[in-house]
Amino acid sequence: MNIIKTIKQIDRVIGPILLKLFPKNSTAESNATPIKKILVIRPGGMGDALLLLPILKEVVALFHVRIDILCEPRNENVFKSVTFLNQIFSYKHLKSMLSVFQKKYDAVFDTEQSHFLSAIITRLIRADIKAGFKTKGREKMYNKAVAYSHHIYEATIFWELFSIVFSLRKPFHFNFPYFISPKQNQLLSFKEEKIICLFPGATIDERLWPEKRWAEVMDWIVNRNLKPILIGGLKEYNQCKKIMTYCKTDTGINLCATLSITETAALLDQAKLLISTDSGILHLGVLCNVPTISLFGSGIADKWAPQGKQDAVINKMLPCSPCTVFGTTPVCPNEKGCIMKIYPHDITDAARGLLKL
Repeated sequence: MNIIKTIKQIDRVIGPILLKLFPKNSTAESNATPIKKILVIRPGGMGDALLLLPILKEVVALFHVRIDILCEPRNENVFKSVTFLNQIFSYKHLKSMLSVFQKKYDAVFDTEQSHFLSAIITRLIRADIKAGFKTKGREKMYNKAVAYSHHIYEATIFWELFSIVFSLRKPFHFNFPYFISPKQNQLLSFKEEKIICLFPGATIDERLWPEKRWAEVMDWIVNRNLKPILIGGLKEYNQCKKIMTYCKTDTGINLCATLSITETAALLDQAKLLISTDSGILHLGVLCNVPTISLFGSGIADKWAPQGKQDAVINKMLPCSPCTVFGTTPVCPNEKGCIMKIYPHDITDAARGLLKL
């Protein structure tokens, strides 16, 4: 992942300078040829990639286009978990990334919200239509741009971006299912049990909830004759292991670091509920159409929280939160008050309502 850190440093230092060197894009798009092949640029993590999938599926289904993706290694598996995309190119492999410059596209969409290099790449790609967000002066690199807001659900803002080129049906909506069915896995066989999935991980410490509180919620679930299952990746392995040691009951299951994205999606398809931090797994649950309870604090709930009637968002709305802007969260001076003021009863009360207990 060192190459990604290097790219981000270059973006931060050199990106604004390079942006100034380019004149405003005055190239008018050609409407003579139907749009059949597009490139979508999607840096970043799992969350943005997942919330982009509904739009890409809709565009493919309605307009029969072929979509290539240029993405980071950390979200590459998201795009590999569906069948409606064409080729996937990675920032990690220089040869793979450079190969997109040898192609000709009808349109290229920069779905990044703040980085400069994605806008510059968009400008250099051979395409008649170049679309992106109006942020930080990046709109000069496109011939079609749409305003970006932190107060609009992320999937909806992606929908608006693609709507400036394609006549998408409004408002934004989901069209389930999204993911490839995985090979048969004995770990996913819970047909006779009512399962609740829990994801305790987070990309930053400010969004982590104490392990003892997760254990208390798991015990509550067990006492309602439900089966709690911890999920996550290698990063959450020690965290989930610690949660299990704090549980007073012993019927919970820890599947952390054992499932792929498609296997996790298959598990969520069976679940009655997902309880999660503000994370990529939360969005995976939304795309699996499972009811969710999410814990929000530093993250922007308007942008990232699930919007459905079957989704409960726990957010104490402290004066200092949310504090994350364009993926950057400052060091908390208040001992993570926004997340620490969420207690197990907040989660179990919401669960009782969603599960109709």
